[in-house]
This record gives sequence, structure tokens and C-alpha cells, in this order.
Amino acid sequence: MKSKITVIKPGRSKFMIVIAASLSITIFASLNVAGQKSTADKKEITPPAGSTDKQTNKGMKDGAYQVVDQMPVFPGGDAALLKYIADSTRYPKEARAKGIQGKVIARFKVNKDGSVSNVSVLREVDPMLDNESIRVVKSLPRFTPGKLKGKNVPVWYMVPINYSLK
Repeated sequence: MKSKITVIKPGRSKFMIVIAASLSITIFASLNVAGQKSTADKKEITPPAGSTDKQTNKGMKDGAYQVVDQMPVFPGGDAALLKYIADSTRYPKEARAKGIQGKVIARFKVNKDGSVSNVSVLREVDPMLDNESIRVVKSLPRFTPGKLKGKNVPVWYMVPINYSLK
């Protein structure tokens, strides 16, 4: 019995690479900054009897959530948030002179009233860039607060701030 050998033609292999790349991009885009699936894909989990909100909040002791029904929204949306950060960030002169570049990941809490607090840096680059990132994030205007079961709740939020020299 003859066996049939299938040869993938060059045009088809490029097509397969494009399919694989687009699938990877789609999966990556469905993840939020924290590396968790977007809340649209989340199903509500009923907490065990006798548990508190803090227990259902992945062990967070400060009472702020990472996953909620409705994430906080910056006035104008994510594009406006990134524009605000880009417009407000001043590249430190000393860092520019030394050629320091990188991506700072800032973390902050959006409180029940939409104000920003507890600003910190998760991914450091250089103290000059880190401090500038903290300054900019502290200056953010109020967000529309996050909601869980119809109530405003504090939510952790992360944002990348890129510093690049041209």
C-alpha cells in the first residue's frame, strides 16, 4: 500500500504563520495588565458560606479588588488615560543625558470615590523615571469607580509608562 506524503506549499506555510500570529495576538489582547482574563470572560463565583468580601478578594488585606464586575474608567477611556500620561510626563533631564530608557509599570488604587491613592512602582527602571511616573499617576483626575455587585469598590489598577529616546 502506498503512503501519501503531503507537502505544504510555500504560500500555505506563510498563511499558517499568519494564522498562528493572529491567534497569539488575540489571546494576548484578551489579557488585561494584571495577566488575568478580562472581566467579560469571568463568571461570578459564589463565596463559601460565612466568608467575607476580603476572603473572596484573593486574600487582599487592604480591601481593594483586582477583579470586579465593572473596572474603573478614566474620563474619556483608556486612550485618554494614555494621552494624559504622555502629555503630563516630563523626561528627567539627567536621565535623558545618561540615555536611560525603559518601561515603568505603575500600580495604584482607584478608591470608591474614583480618587487615586497608594501609588507604587511594580517594575522599576531608574529612580528618576520611577519618581516621575509616581508624580504623573498621583496627578490623575478622578476615575469612574469600579463596581462589584452594583456597589462602588476600591480596585487596583496598573498602567505602563514608556520612556524612550529618539
